[in-house]
Amino acid sequence: MYPAEPLDACTPLNNKVVNDSRSSFALIIRGGCHFDEKVRNAQNAGFKAAIMYDNEDHPLVFAIGGSPDGITIPAVFVSKASGEALRKYAGLTDMELWILPRTKNLEWFIMAISFISLLATVIGLAVCLFVHRQHGRHERSRASEIHGMSSRLVEAMPSLIFISASEDNCTSQTCAICLEDYKVGEKLRRLPCHHKFHAVCVDSWLTAWRSFCPMCKQDCNSSTIYIPASESTPLLSSISSFPSSSARSLAASPPTHRI
Repeated sequence: MYPAEPLDACTPLNNKVVNDSRSSFALIIRGGCHFDEKVRNAQNAGFKAAIMYDNEDHPLVFAIGGSPDGITIPAVFVSKASGEALRKYAGLTDMELWILPRTKNLEWFIMAISFISLLATVIGLAVCLFVHRQHGRHERSRASEIHGMSSRLVEAMPSLIFISASEDNCTSQTCAICLEDYKVGEKLRRLPCHHKFHAVCVDSWLTAWRSFCPMCKQDCNSSTIYIPASESTPLLSSISSFPSSSARSLAASPPTHRI
């Protein structure tokens, strides 16, 4: 490696390589002209490569610019500190010089990028897990609030054809679900609590929404039967006249009042 003469290599070099079997490199300082002009002058002088170094202290080493037309030798650009260190050994033929890229900052950069990528992945997975758990919790909460009976159990409940209020002994002439009056010939469904509704209305209610009576809130899955009061219900009745199981059912049922 030999320093260029002149050092900026903006004019044809005075030191030329003649019949040198070794690969001679030219050391050139930045400034004075374009990079491609410096490299061409080094190539015309017989050098096999050009090493250019910065003339100012910069934290980053930038790429070489210019037109590569007619240039066949390689060229590199190094920092000012590296160029000044190389000048101390320029012209010496009994030693080897190695130019190695600075990898310390690159390693930290790669580690930082890897850590940020890993952190972003972990955060993304945590967010997905949180959303999935919240969705599952919401679905379970909704399922606990909205649950019905199976169609088989609902269809097993007794049904009847509405004739009239007196003959049917129905507690009401109006369906409490759709608020429409019963018409002769319509199919009604009787729940265990003896409340009656349109079969279509109460079947949809029991299978899609709730499993209890829309009027008295008694669970249709419960074995306890509560008979609501009607016009024919006596004000006072002897519990002893009922079987023991019926007495227990009436004792457990809420009190009824006739208005």
